[in-house]
Amino acid sequence: MIFFIVTVVTAHLGSSVAAGAQTEQERVCFSTAETRDKILTHGLFEPFRAMRSAAGRMQAEAIGVKLCRWSEELVYELSLLRHDGHVIHVFIDAKTGQPIGSKNPN
Repeated sequence: MIFFIVTVVTAHLGSSVAAGAQTEQERVCFSTAETRDKILTHGLFEPFRAMRSAAGRMQAEAIGVKLCRWSEELVYELSLLRHDGHVIHVFIDAKTGQPIGSKNPN
């Protein structure tokens, strides 16, 4: 399952995601005030709705969300706490609310 999700992220965000360090340079996350502004001006998917949906799918508790720009894409990075105590990060397309992948250290 994780392999599939990572493959989807790589395909969606392009080859720069696979490059690792290069991706971090291209990713810019916004403050809470900037996020509110972008939600209103771009008509983005409601972040709390995305958190509830992802938490239900992953059988985890939502503990955080931030809006980031990867290249030209607006993406929510959700932090979820699994029942085994591991934190996972799920990425949601901020315009559509559709999952585009996750990263999990294990």
